[in-house]
Amino acid sequence: VQKMEKISYPEAVAKIAGFINYPLRYTSIDIPVVENVNKPYYDALDTFIRYTQYELKTEDGTLCRQYLQKRHLSNDIISRFGIGYAPNEKQVMDFLLAKDISPSDLVSTGLAREDEYGNLHSVFFQRFTIPIHDENGNPVGFTARILDNRKDVAKYINTSQTPIYEKGRIVFNYHRAKETARKEKRCFLVEGAMDVLAFEKAGIHESVACLGTACTDVQLSLLKKLQVPIYVCYDGDAAGRNATYKFGKMAMKARIPFQIIRNNTLLDPDELLEQKGMDEFHSIMNKTISFVDFLFDYLGSQYNLNNYDDKKRYAQEIHEAIMLICEEFERPTHFARIKELTGFDYSLHKDQEPTFSNRIEKPKIRYIEKPLSGRQKAEEAILSMMLVSKRAALSFKEQIGFFQNMACNQLSLYIYDAYRKMDILDQDILVAHIEEEDVRNLFVELISNPERMHEYNEEYFLDSMDKIKECTLQEQIDLMNKQIQEMESPMEKVKLAQKKSNLIIQKNALRRKEGG
Repeated sequence: VQKMEKISYPEAVAKIAGFINYPLRYTSIDIPVVENVNKPYYDALDTFIRYTQYELKTEDGTLCRQYLQKRHLSNDIISRFGIGYAPNEKQVMDFLLAKDISPSDLVSTGLAREDEYGNLHSVFFQRFTIPIHDENGNPVGFTARILDNRKDVAKYINTSQTPIYEKGRIVFNYHRAKETARKEKRCFLVEGAMDVLAFEKAGIHESVACLGTACTDVQLSLLKKLQVPIYVCYDGDAAGRNATYKFGKMAMKARIPFQIIRNNTLLDPDELLEQKGMDEFHSIMNKTISFVDFLFDYLGSQYNLNNYDDKKRYAQEIHEAIMLICEEFERPTHFARIKELTGFDYSLHKDQEPTFSNRIEKPKIRYIEKPLSGRQKAEEAILSMMLVSKRAALSFKEQIGFFQNMACNQLSLYIYDAYRKMDILDQDILVAHIEEEDVRNLFVELISNPERMHEYNEEYFLDSMDKIKECTLQEQIDLMNKQIQEMESPMEKVKLAQKKSNLIIQKNALRRKEGG
């Protein structure tokens, strides 16, 4: 109901309660509305977007229009993506200074830079511009390209890091593509903005880009929120294959289902569309291989299979991927291939089980709840404090930064993101953004707990922090005990024992602190 009628989660709950005549009772907490501190930045960037769109239609924008037509970008795509033209530097700077935008905001948004004498200079000029938005559709920066292929200037320039733009936290076109991706049950991941536009020209609207080949944990979290398979379509050259490999390793650990587009043309998506045509483009985008199949080929060029150690590492890495993401019926075929290439026979090891499946896991019915561990209780206590205090959220992020429980960790990411936009959490807005069922259930449990605190309690917060630190130290001690048992060298055992002794001292200090 929430998604179909585009209402908040609490509104959806109330509507369903009305359907079944359930006597819903709830208490509301009056939370003061805090204006987004980044609004002046968004307004400044939005003003520049409208200016570049206007300039594109003027006489000065004639060459740019011709260039965009040559790239077969339709008026619809140009309009939807806010593509524009930034004329010469003086015109751009005159416009910016004529607007009610403070010089500090011009610099903070990356629209202007200040020289050593305090003079302002435009960053984007004599280029066509493509706005970059965050996941909520707020403008945060630009990528801009020259209209020719001169060698003396950079082909592309992008907004540098600003208070609202950090490349590693942004997925280009996410706000436009997310609904289509969920509808089509897939999302294409490409390298850059022009690759996204190539998919748009082909009538495919569920593509996104990390604006570079490296993908960060924050970007992975955004992709995971889509809850659809990711189709990786990086360039077919060596850099693109290397980026595909790095993404695949991270996506496996993050439990994100994904496939690889088999692109053997060495062309990027835009070149592929222009040179091969629409039909061939769609045909290639429908040809996928698994990450394991990709690894057989890719790692074959990274390891020397005539060297025993390399051959062993090759087999081990592929075997690990097989056990992580392959269904049971797929494994015998892959094991046979490993044996053929290396001589190692993994089919003899029947007792190994995969860590997780590459399918999106469906919520499981829990008939008996396991009792919470001390760490789990501490993590939920920390989350309760984070929900009522930005200070608690920032303190935990700085000192520890992660939760062992996956649902707790994912909820913390939503909380961090919310505090980037406001100083006091709006629980309605927060829950409306949560996509994962287990995370939403955790959130509801936390705010429904009759014993939870409704305001920040420093002693309670610090005690919970100490408990998590103590558990982390104990995990490290347990690991060292195992390593000491397996180690053959007496000297190495002594070194590890000394390290373990230091950890025990730290843990005991925390316990004395709790007892005091």
